Amino acid sequence: MSAKTYLVVSDSHGQTGRLSSVLMHAEALGKMDGVIHLGDGYSDLDPFAAAFPETIRVKGNCDGAPLSETTLVCGVSGVRILLTHGHPFYVRQGTDTLLFKALQENCRAALFGHTHIPYLKEKNGVLLLNPGAAMEGRFALLKVFENGALDAALY
Repeated sequence: MSAKTYLVVSDSHGQTGRLSSVLMHAEALGKMDGVIHLGDGYSDLDPFAAAFPETIRVKGNCDGAPLSETTLVCGVSGVRILLTHGHPFYVRQGTDTLLFKALQENCRAALFGHTHIPYLKEKNGVLLLNPGAAMEGRFALLKVFENGALDAALY
């Protein structure tokens, strides 16, 4: 079964050298069809974006963005996914508010950052994924299969 693989990063905080190392590590694991950046370093991806067929980003609380730019519901390879930096959903206190929003939006996954803590769990049929902080060398790979199934791993 065919799948598209997305590199998921967050919280690079201007550490483009560290982000470059993360990208090289991820590329060594195999072909990537796109990259998703979940904020706090929104522009850090600029020098690398052309290397990916698809780049999707939201801004974080340290990117000087209004709340409206920190969350996005999009179709990633035909699957509805909620992308957010996380602070509008109080993710430091838990994932319940984020999960509720994902269910409201009929999303199969909710990807978030902000806490710098890697997190991967499925709740109520929604994959909740935080790649951790790219500035600490953390990232995730998200596979979206043609039948809509999802698989993720933290690194």
